[in-house]
Amino acid sequence: MSKAYRIAVIGTGAMGKKHVEGWQLAGHRVVSVTDINLQSAKEVADKFGVGEVYADYKESIARPDIDIVSICLPLKFHAPVTVFAAGQGKHVFCEKPLTGSTEQANEMVAAIREAGVQFGIGFQRSYALDAELFTQYVQEGKLGRPVLFNSENLMEVRPKIAMHDYYGNMGPVMDVCCHSFFLWRTVFRSRAKFAYASGRIFAKDRQELVSLEKLAIDTASITVEYESGDVGAMTVSWGLPAKTKLRSRCPDRVIGPEGAVEAAGGGKWNVFIGSGTETVQLESGNLHEKQFAQFARCLDYGTPYPIGLREGREILALTEAVFRSIEAGSSVQVVYDFD
Repeated sequence: MSKAYRIAVIGTGAMGKKHVEGWQLAGHRVVSVTDINLQSAKEVADKFGVGEVYADYKESIARPDIDIVSICLPLKFHAPVTVFAAGQGKHVFCEKPLTGSTEQANEMVAAIREAGVQFGIGFQRSYALDAELFTQYVQEGKLGRPVLFNSENLMEVRPKIAMHDYYGNMGPVMDVCCHSFFLWRTVFRSRAKFAYASGRIFAKDRQELVSLEKLAIDTASITVEYESGDVGAMTVSWGLPAKTKLRSRCPDRVIGPEGAVEAAGGGKWNVFIGSGTETVQLESGNLHEKQFAQFARCLDYGTPYPIGLREGREILALTEAVFRSIEAGSSVQVVYDFD
């Protein structure tokens, strides 16, 4: 194992808890947890045996004994906390998506480069065996090429209403589609070229969202063409009726001229090659533990973490293209205006 690093986890919501647990499972010490909701922070600290609790992220990050800052905050805080942490000489691991705009991404890049610290972004799905399975079948040509990757995410209004805030997490197109966008990029081993999307706000009359100044698009149909010739297609909605029984029938399915692979639920995946059928059972373990272990190894050996600023910016570029397409009502080119 690598040396034991000392971690400051910023944010103690559902993802913050996973970060604390993942770092500990990977053999590292979570020194502190930080949240403006001190009660939440104290509960997480008690549950995982963390010694220090803070309400101010600057105070926790500035401690000289902190090696890594692990950011699990709403989207609008990713950039300022990253910039501050880098300025303190700390390595940064930040949840996805990278941030909400190209301008903020540029600020993050400048701060990380100037400080000479490592940066990783939390696309933990990359460590799941299903991502490996999809990639293997596509890259080995078992399904033929090109392929179509269908993804689906259907839910009622999210309990955390900030997810629906145009000025907050910017809705599912920003918040959840990045998972599929990164998975498609991984499986195709290619960058997105064109995006076409249509979006709506299904939950505009929901009482639980009336406090928000402006609602983000919560429902969309998205098609993305890749340089490889493959296509990703996403149907997403966070605007279904309360307590709906509707669920995504198949959250992920890859189809090609020679066969297909699809999620069957319960860790099972159905493989269809020609006229044959096979069911594969996959157990991926704790994905956060895996990603943090690799991040630590990269620090040990001074090698770049494989999912960093460039990868986060590529996904942001695609997301921004999807929003432009929804606004324009036409296909748009994905623009990568960074080095």
